[in-house]
Amino acid sequence: MKIRWIGQSGYMIQTDTTKIMLDPYLSDVVNRIANRPRLVEAPIKPEEVHADAVICTHNHLDHLDVDAIENMNRDMLFITTEEGKEKLFTMGFSNVKSLKIGESILVGDMEITAVFAKHTVEAFGVVLKAEGTTLYFSGDTLYDEQLFEISKYHPDVAFICINGKLGNMNVEEAVRVAEAIGAKVNVPNHYGMFASNTEDPHKFTDKLQNGFIMEYNVEYCNEME
Repeated sequence: MKIRWIGQSGYMIQTDTTKIMLDPYLSDVVNRIANRPRLVEAPIKPEEVHADAVICTHNHLDHLDVDAIENMNRDMLFITTEEGKEKLFTMGFSNVKSLKIGESILVGDMEITAVFAKHTVEAFGVVLKAEGTTLYFSGDTLYDEQLFEISKYHPDVAFICINGKLGNMNVEEAVRVAEAIGAKVNVPNHYGMFASNTEDPHKFTDKLQNGFIMEYNVEYCNEME
């Protein structure tokens, strides 16, 4: 399995047979609308996205990127919330599946389950199982002890938001969630894209002690294979 960080909470997850794009923020739409420019160049052009599915965990521009999606292949499957589905329908997309918390969908050899997230709009996290590995992506979420229940999925790797602004956990809260979930490997994300909404990831990794939880070496991808 290949896991590529593409900025903010965006990832490309690829097995031998299946490719998923999660929350790909590939335009500069937040700057266009809210005067908040991106700090890093997008690693791939929207029209170059060739995936079996694109997951948008909620209807915010840095997760459901309307400028980028407008230029994507409309035959791809889009997986999102009910609010996100309505937005994509208004854009002329029809191959859209909405998930509620606890619902799952099979895409190729990947099982995708929507899990609890508490955000400023309807949102979900993602548990993805493939090739004997379970990944958890928090998406955007505030701290809530319901997040501890993600432990029942026994994730091997957890990708957790840390920025502490605009409806997201801060570092201390993210550490508590990571420890409660119990993944052996934890990756901080949702930082480094906007100057007004970022955090130092080492504050997260430095707080996880004794080798029980360690930093996973997922580097920002400047080029997409």
